[in-house]
Amino acid sequence: MAERYLTMGEAAKTLGLTKARISQLASAGILDAAMVDGRKKVASASVGRYAAQRRTPGRSSLASQGALFTLMSANYEVARLSYESDREYPFAVKEVLDPERMPLGTVTGGGQIKKREFNDWWEHRSIPDTRPMILAKAAELGASSVSDIPVRSYGLSLSDCYWLLPDDASFDWANLNYFENEFDGAGAAEGAWLANVGLNSPDNTSEGELPKRWIIKDGKRFLLKGSGSDDQRPYNECVATALYRRLLQVDDYVPYELAVAGSGAVCACPDFLNGREEYIPAIYLKQGMGNVRGSSTYDRLCRFAGRLGADEEAVRESICKMLVCDSLLANAGRHWRNFGFVRNVDTLELRIAPIFDTGNCLWYSKTLQEVAAGDWTFLARPFGPEPERQLAVVDRAVWFDPRLLDGFVDQAMDILGDSVHASAPERWAFIKEGLSRRVSDVSAVMRVLAMQR
Repeated sequence: MAERYLTMGEAAKTLGLTKARISQLASAGILDAAMVDGRKKVASASVGRYAAQRRTPGRSSLASQGALFTLMSANYEVARLSYESDREYPFAVKEVLDPERMPLGTVTGGGQIKKREFNDWWEHRSIPDTRPMILAKAAELGASSVSDIPVRSYGLSLSDCYWLLPDDASFDWANLNYFENEFDGAGAAEGAWLANVGLNSPDNTSEGELPKRWIIKDGKRFLLKGSGSDDQRPYNECVATALYRRLLQVDDYVPYELAVAGSGAVCACPDFLNGREEYIPAIYLKQGMGNVRGSSTYDRLCRFAGRLGADEEAVRESICKMLVCDSLLANAGRHWRNFGFVRNVDTLELRIAPIFDTGNCLWYSKTLQEVAAGDWTFLARPFGPEPERQLAVVDRAVWFDPRLLDGFVDQAMDILGDSVHASAPERWAFIKEGLSRRVSDVSAVMRVLAMQR
């Protein structure tokens, strides 16, 4: 029987995708395409196979027992892997092909794989099981674990250039990657947060507990982030951006803005990677710095980053800026995974990443009892735990100009005015007084540090 072919529009309608996505799948070899009557069409049988793979629980051979892959970094072959979802460590690295391009901290100095560290890297590259409704989503997809979900979509991400090339495939990075190609839900800011998880979407590899979704706007990739039981944190990100614009250079931070995406407050930020880069959380440098000498963990981290080729002076200044701004904002949410470095996948050059993810600040989680008691304490991270002790490690202060903070408290309160949580009368007065105190106290400390150093 002669092969039956569908037009791009017919295939798009059948699969519920855009014609651009059908073209991408055909170019990557996922759908069988041919020129028929002068038009590029796709084989009906391959559309049927792809539909079954997308919609059937436990659908993909990618997550089957003993699936074989090549771990890729963009178009570089990095390692040979096997995957079995029911093993304690699902990934077994059969051969390391390019030790320098392996995820940082997953190989020894001699290029031998660290099995636990590699699987931990993948686990943290997946949606955490604390994300609301993700366990139900995994069950719906027939996935044995949440970290099994990104395996089904080749592990593609907008946070790095790693992906999984199945042994029986010959896909091209240029036609698959999300930095250059469209993806499911790219233009849909509305709808359920997990709607595109399990399909062809970078949402499969979005770390963090708050609801998130990637979209494309004016050709740029943006990450939408929602809120939890409160609605304050998206507004906090905008307050942080207002602070950064006053004190820092434009390349020092990732800007956030309020966005519209269904009910509830949402903020959006652009992807800070250029498509040939990967984000490396600072935890991987911390775990690998060993006996590097230094007066503090901060000092050792900066020295170790210098050893890896980063500009140590730029690293010190950037981390100092982050710590000072975190102290001004009473940020209790900084940790070893939401600050770090950017590595070029071609040259392997390392630089400090811009500041991002500052939403857990401004005492958003204080109870009404703590608010009534005037409890402005917060846990300083990652070099704390006391704010004063963390601020004391700052060794670059000349960039700080307290005059640039004139009017900042009023600006911050204007931004928070649309937050139901933050604008409750008792909390509103509490935040305003606390922020005024932080500006005064941190400015005083920085004046002293500037004179000492």
